[in-house]
Amino acid sequence: MPIRPDVIAVVGAGSVGSVTAWWLARCGAQVVWLAPHTGLERPASLASLGVLMGHCSRRLRGRSWRLRRASLALWRQWLPLLGPVPQQWGLTVLCHQADEVEWLQALAHQRLGEGVPLAWRTRDELLNRWPALASSNLQGGLWSPQDGQLDPAPLLAALAGAGEQLGVQRQSAQVIGLQPEGKNWRLQLQASDPDCPTTLLASAVVLCTGLGTGRLLAALDPAIRLNWPMTPVLGQAAELHCPMLPPQGLPGPVVWRGVHLIPRLQGQRLWIGATVEPGDQGQGQCFDQMLGLDGAAPPWLRQAQVLGRWQGVRARPMGRPAPLLATLASGVLLTSGHYRNGILLAPVTAAWTGRQLGFPAPDAP
Repeated sequence: MPIRPDVIAVVGAGSVGSVTAWWLARCGAQVVWLAPHTGLERPASLASLGVLMGHCSRRLRGRSWRLRRASLALWRQWLPLLGPVPQQWGLTVLCHQADEVEWLQALAHQRLGEGVPLAWRTRDELLNRWPALASSNLQGGLWSPQDGQLDPAPLLAALAGAGEQLGVQRQSAQVIGLQPEGKNWRLQLQASDPDCPTTLLASAVVLCTGLGTGRLLAALDPAIRLNWPMTPVLGQAAELHCPMLPPQGLPGPVVWRGVHLIPRLQGQRLWIGATVEPGDQGQGQCFDQMLGLDGAAPPWLRQAQVLGRWQGVRARPMGRPAPLLATLASGVLLTSGHYRNGILLAPVTAAWTGRQLGFPAPDAP
């Protein structure tokens, strides 16, 4: 039987928690969103660059490809409901290895057969329009008009505001305990605000809690503990001023040797990121390699000025594909471990959560 809870507790302040709280409220749920404000620290979603790599994924089939495609379609439907969110559509993935050209062209051909507008652009086509992309071994690139980038901070603010209008009750509290109580679940809360309650009784709990999930479930019965561990993977990013960037700029967000370059509204400014470093401590060497595109950066990028830098930690599942979507017990759902695709996959995760809890999708506005 589907669960129709009186109160749903959504735990987690990142993109997955934000989208899930908002979507469940749109579906008619009474939502308490436990999302502590993190002060000066950047949560993973705010440390993200917000790149949406869906259609240009190299996954030909399977779960990962289905989730990406479905989530991009949902973003297209849901973003107009959230008000103005800075967004850039159209993503270019550059190719610098001659032996990959044929495979990437075949990928573009397959996607077209599936109704996905993915195209191959030759080296000359790219450089004639965007000379900033010049490098000695550029072979061409994949152009994905329906992939892109969303600015994380305005996106999370828009979701919070839209959720509040729908009746989402946000509490800035940490969940430090979770115990069954009859058919419900008792959450132990910790907050700096003395007026914040110390417990919450919910009929269902949605855990969008990343690396903290295992600790939260540690006291539960072994049959419903988190048996799928996650490991931290750190990513560093920076904002650059590039006075030597050619006037044509970049063709929107670009993936260059695995590094993301995101044009900003201010001229000659870019975001660059992100490293993939095991653990939760950033290394200067990895940051420098990122800035230099591992020794292949063009002159305009090598002479860029770093205006600011930041880092965030992602949760990567060990031994299982990302993300983790599972019902751990009646009324306890796990939606975590999205690794580098939290913002991309947040809508499809929220939609899955709504279905698991028995809520039909609302009619389009």
